[in-house]
Amino acid sequence: MLEKRAFEPEFLSKLDGLLLGARRARTVRAGRRTLGRVQGAGIEPENFREYTEGDDLRFLDWNAFARLDDLTIRTFRADRQVEATVLVDASASMGVPARDDKLGLALLLGVGLAYIAMSENDPVRLVALRGERRGPRLDATPFYRRHESFFELRPFVSALKCGGETRLAAAAGELLNQRRPPGIVILISDFLVNASDYEAALAQLVAAHHEVKVVHVMGESEMAGAYPPGAYRIRDAESGETREVMLGPAAAPACRRRAAEHAERVMSFCTRHGLNHMQAFSAARVDETILRDFPRLGVIV
Repeated sequence: MLEKRAFEPEFLSKLDGLLLGARRARTVRAGRRTLGRVQGAGIEPENFREYTEGDDLRFLDWNAFARLDDLTIRTFRADRQVEATVLVDASASMGVPARDDKLGLALLLGVGLAYIAMSENDPVRLVALRGERRGPRLDATPFYRRHESFFELRPFVSALKCGGETRLAAAAGELLNQRRPPGIVILISDFLVNASDYEAALAQLVAAHHEVKVVHVMGESEMAGAYPPGAYRIRDAESGETREVMLGPAAAPACRRRAAEHAERVMSFCTRHGLNHMQAFSAARVDETILRDFPRLGVIV
């Protein structure tokens, strides 16, 4: 299973030294946002700068004032406590087609992002979404902060299986009902639902002042649509509904076109709303995806 790689030393070594930036969770002063670590009233001195009107006089460097008659402000590294939730879609569609191992890919990327977030001791948890008849079901780990506790995630990841319907908007609502402070929410899904559902889910998270990062996972064969012509009985993995279809020579190009249109809709929505977004469409190119595309999510060296 692909997700087992997430706990291998060789894989983790690729992530050492990376940081997960946060734009909304911390501000230096009103109207000025920054990425990653910020300056503020922390405990570790970081730099000096010229005094400007409105600065807190408690941080004035009186030694510099006495010696140089210079108004200088001492700045500190802020204590950054940004909660990060990695929300993984574990609905039935994430298990189809089985050879693509979309859930394994989603977990590998999600656990890797959790490891990166722990680099600055931010509280991080994994949450799995599986829809049920009575509503979405969210299974969550506790929050973990340090790399020393990273392997506590392994039992949760190993036990996770696909099942149920994709109900992203309802899941986002249930997550927000937990009344957690604004932080980072990383949503990993194939987004194989009506566009209004995933758009409502993302809009809810943004409205709650979370920093939303989107990872769109699809399978290589799913994107290729390489199905030989012939008669098929197709079963919906989530609803169980079956239907008889006949696929001709034009079926593969049509499947590829629809998959590309679906990916474009998700990306366009994220772009319009300023959401960090990346695509992961093949388990075979995981390392390339991490090195090339993680920066799209605000991951910095």
